[in-house]
Amino acid sequence: MTGHVFVRLFAVSAPFDGDTASLVVLIGVCVALGLAIFAGFHASRAPVRALRNAGSLAHRIPRPPDEGSITDFVEAPPVDEPKSVRVLEILILGLLCGYVFFDRAFAWIHVPGTPLFLGELVIAVGVVVLLGMHTRIGDVVRTSGAMKVMLLFMAWGAILLVGALPKWGEVAIRDAAVWYYGIVAVFVIVLIISDPRRISSWLRLFGKIIPWMLVWFPIAIVFDAAWIDRFPLIPDSNIPIVSHRTGNIAVMAAAGLGYLWLVDRDSEVFDRRQRLGLTMLATVVILFAAMRNRGGFLAAGLAVFIAFLFLRRERSSMAGIMVGVAVVLLAVGLFGSVRVQVFSEREVSVDQLMDNLVSTVDPDAGGSRQESTTKWRLAIWGAVLDDVTNDYPIAGFGPGPDLGERYNITGQAEEPLRSPHNSHVGVLARMGFVGTALWAVFWMTWFVEMVDLRRRLNLSGRVREAGVAGWLVLTASAILVNAIFDPALEGPQVAWWMWGFVGFGIALSVLERWDQLPALSLTAQRSTDRSSVVAAP
Repeated sequence: MTGHVFVRLFAVSAPFDGDTASLVVLIGVCVALGLAIFAGFHASRAPVRALRNAGSLAHRIPRPPDEGSITDFVEAPPVDEPKSVRVLEILILGLLCGYVFFDRAFAWIHVPGTPLFLGELVIAVGVVVLLGMHTRIGDVVRTSGAMKVMLLFMAWGAILLVGALPKWGEVAIRDAAVWYYGIVAVFVIVLIISDPRRISSWLRLFGKIIPWMLVWFPIAIVFDAAWIDRFPLIPDSNIPIVSHRTGNIAVMAAAGLGYLWLVDRDSEVFDRRQRLGLTMLATVVILFAAMRNRGGFLAAGLAVFIAFLFLRRERSSMAGIMVGVAVVLLAVGLFGSVRVQVFSEREVSVDQLMDNLVSTVDPDAGGSRQESTTKWRLAIWGAVLDDVTNDYPIAGFGPGPDLGERYNITGQAEEPLRSPHNSHVGVLARMGFVGTALWAVFWMTWFVEMVDLRRRLNLSGRVREAGVAGWLVLTASAILVNAIFDPALEGPQVAWWMWGFVGFGIALSVLERWDQLPALSLTAQRSTDRSSVVAAP
């Protein structure tokens, strides 16, 4: 059986039916990625001790004994970086903002007539930038267990892709997105290790977009649900410019909520009244999304629960605000008999909300539509598991075969599905039990690393930095839960954010172990010089 699987997997006798030039470009991209990884390892032979003493990082001046034990980072020399690194940073941040506000529509922007999407173009730029840098990825790999397993997961995916390219061509690369977007984590790690002050500046940026996100999200849900046919399409696609996944909205609203209470705990970005208003707005967004998407609500609910676990003194404040908003909305909906037919198959009403909430616990009690949707998903996932177990246990189907057609999965008309409507089952289908095992071990290792980082930071009195670690756990958990109900990780609008959070967490953990993690400050520096450094409070 094993030999048969590998023969089928690596068979190259089948002709490639697509354009030869396209195949050459795709193979060239794979070669470039391989060269980038090789160059990164080759350039990172310097031992960790050399990194600790590197002049490119901020030198540290200890506090006097009576002021505490946390290290201050003050007046470091400017970081000597090529301009291309700053260009890459701007491209990544701009892309993430586009994905969070315009979701699938932004993800579908591409060079007409080609498979060159914005995300892939930025990846190509990033690979070129990495080739010209001393990335120190080798030091990171030696320090972080999660980094080791992530690279193994990506390597297994690359092996499967190489075997599938001669037969399936371009579509094989599309199906490999679940692992190759991991290069985004590498970009984030390299950028933060190059200049750790990016930690504070990026967190400040995320805080600034939270109000805009929470105001825009309800509008985006209505546009996508009710008026999507009134808007033009992305050029050279069937995707309307307002196409937005409701589950993704719920996850990002929960991420914003977690930021308000775990990251900005000292009210540096928002004062207490602003945090109160934004918490109320985030609660409304999550409940509104729950009327249309159960998976997103479960993901957001898990994020809120994790926030409660990590919060201590302010746990009751957060709970009181959210419960108060929910009670008011339910009372208005019940006594006012509010029923608005915004969604094509689901209305905005208390009854619809309760049906969806009940169906998350008991699928048979949530109504006929909820019951049929749940049974449909379980049937598909069971069929995939049976086929992989019986016929393709090691490597799965590999990238290329259309699983949507094989299992008669029908999606939205503008974007036919090629996956089993579950990113984790998709990993099993495309990468077999080997890939699934690496996927599971990677996430277990990463979460353990983040929880341990939070523990160490709390023990050393760095409560604000510990809050960031908790926020990363919260957000990644929500994304992974949402991916159970939607093939979210195959699309760049979620995958870029998820792998960005992964890389952010690994970089924090590595810098903390190297005793190089700067004190977090969400207050913008008044200096125009990029060398102005955060000082501990």
